[in-house]
Amino acid sequence: MRNHVIVTDMEDFRMRVFEAVYVSRSFTRAADALGISQPAISQNISELEKTLGCRLFSRAGGKVSITPQGEVFHRFALRILSAYRSLGTLFGTSLSAGSTFRIYAEPAARSYLAVDLLGELEVLFPDCGFSLADTPEDADACIVSVPARQDECLVFRFQVLPVDRPLSEVIRILLEDMLG
Repeated sequence: MRNHVIVTDMEDFRMRVFEAVYVSRSFTRAADALGISQPAISQNISELEKTLGCRLFSRAGGKVSITPQGEVFHRFALRILSAYRSLGTLFGTSLSAGSTFRIYAEPAARSYLAVDLLGELEVLFPDCGFSLADTPEDADACIVSVPARQDECLVFRFQVLPVDRPLSEVIRILLEDMLG
């Protein structure tokens, strides 16, 4: 049985507290945003700082500012929070048992990713069927390559369409993981 709450509960609440303080630059506004007390915010930040052995925020005259160590921590915290959201999507998405889904993948994606992707989908959704479609018109989801510029080079990134379907989001997360 899939339960989004279980995956969300795995998240270290202190990361969410840190992010709320980082964004608001205020323990009081962070408390309001998270629906907890300001002393609970202070306690979570203090525990996090004690665990890390450094100050993440400077507090002076009622103002909160981020320390250089806090900036470094923030970069990693964003990736960790993103990973928790991805886990929540992967294990919180429900697809109707017995459903079959056809996925179209452009040639590059088909050659390098499609077999592994289908295997991952079958592991996550054992009560569903997945196969490759020969044309985009026959597919429930399509993996297409989109050109982009990166460091003055032309690169291709994969995009999953349509973007507003749960299956597409699951496929996007799996591709992101497969491509590192």
